[in-house]
Amino acid sequence: MRKGRFDKMASSKGRKDTSDNRVFIRHCEEYERDTIMKLVHEGMRELNYTPLGNVFVKPNVVFSTKGGKYSSTIYTHSSVIGASLLALSHSEGVKRVDLGENTGVGFATRMCFKYAGYYDEIRQIRKQAGAPVGIFCIDEERRDRVFLGGVVHDVLRVARKMARADTKVYLPKLKCHCVSTMTGAVKLNIGICSDDERSIHHDYMLNDKIVDLLAVGYPDFIVMDAIDVGVGNEVLPTPRRLGLIIMGRNPMAVDLVGARLLGHNLEDVPYLMRAVERGYTPTRLEDVVLSGDINSIEGLDNQAKRIMPYDDEFYRWWDIDKELKRLKSPIRFLWGYTRYEDKSKCLTGCVMGLKMFLGFLEAYAGPEAFSKAKAVVLVIGKVEEEIDAKGHEVFIIGSCSDASVINAKKITRIDKCFTTASDMLQIMSGRLGIRSALRDPSLILPLLYYITWASLMKSVKLRYLQDMWHFITKSLLKKL
Repeated sequence: MRKGRFDKMASSKGRKDTSDNRVFIRHCEEYERDTIMKLVHEGMRELNYTPLGNVFVKPNVVFSTKGGKYSSTIYTHSSVIGASLLALSHSEGVKRVDLGENTGVGFATRMCFKYAGYYDEIRQIRKQAGAPVGIFCIDEERRDRVFLGGVVHDVLRVARKMARADTKVYLPKLKCHCVSTMTGAVKLNIGICSDDERSIHHDYMLNDKIVDLLAVGYPDFIVMDAIDVGVGNEVLPTPRRLGLIIMGRNPMAVDLVGARLLGHNLEDVPYLMRAVERGYTPTRLEDVVLSGDINSIEGLDNQAKRIMPYDDEFYRWWDIDKELKRLKSPIRFLWGYTRYEDKSKCLTGCVMGLKMFLGFLEAYAGPEAFSKAKAVVLVIGKVEEEIDAKGHEVFIIGSCSDASVINAKKITRIDKCFTTASDMLQIMSGRLGIRSALRDPSLILPLLYYITWASLMKSVKLRYLQDMWHFITKSLLKKL
């Protein structure tokens, strides 16, 4: 079969693989491109990684804003990007290096690339590169179908430059996450999905979804940016200097190291636990071979002291009730169950979107805005007890959510699974009595500009036509 014409089987490389659990760690105190490039070269040699052919590189970019206004630790630093691309491009046998990402739902990837400094960085390094270096937006590119045979995804459509690459390199940013505990090399795969497939079971099955994606998104080499780590909510993390570049060839091993540096063990990170249950290794930090500047678990713990304490700021916007009390806000939050058979809550769907949404409102409008907010009621999940809204507006968030409400000024149901922070920004913004970012031209006009540009590029690259053809040939009959 000709490459790219038919569905491909995802490589199972790395699954249940214990052959390379080495993690190479080097101290690095500053974001200086040449220094980091030397460290990446060293890591490639130490870990016996030789890239060949076409290289796909995946960074971590949730979103970014002009001048890093809200945080500079939301994304992999541009110096790590430039250094890694240069190191790869100068490897003998490399034909081309392409960096691709799909940012958070509701944001144009090319806008986030711009504000993260990626376009400028790549322009600067192209003259020094040993092979052509490119950058692309996954949400704009045509896709190939890849068979996974997973729990959530049987088939996934991924960007052709990824699907047809000869080798994959991941550049994760080490940071905290409000429902997944941390973001590292394994969870980085969420960004290989375009928004249509990204939203599929981004709910109580999120951890299985993340593990499914390893079948197609198992990197051959990893360079983790842990110079500045992000603590608190992953969308608006607070930077703390850790001073490390962490490299490896097994994403499980790299994430176990990252988890320990953030004060966590395997059982604290739900997607790592699920990966172990499904056969991925290593299953414990003791099985990871540490080398470089840190070669023991004790050494990791000593390094972790740099980002302590594990205080309220470290876990900012992980617990909605706690944060609303901190802000002395009249907003009420009720969180019911999602699964009727055992009355368990969904920990990874709409509640994650709400944490991000409220965290962004605090960053944008200021903490004092919450104390002056309207006494609205926010409901996620099935709440069995009757809710007295006391004359205030009620938002019932998520397709699974329901409640018996009395004395409500108005009830708004958001029938989405899952409901993203972007959805809430569009539907709820301004209705909480908190200044709305949607009325801020400095934020909205650039977003509209880049979304329009992205739509134009989808048309030029025939992405829309490909999606329509996929619907006609794969989904239309089901709809009829």
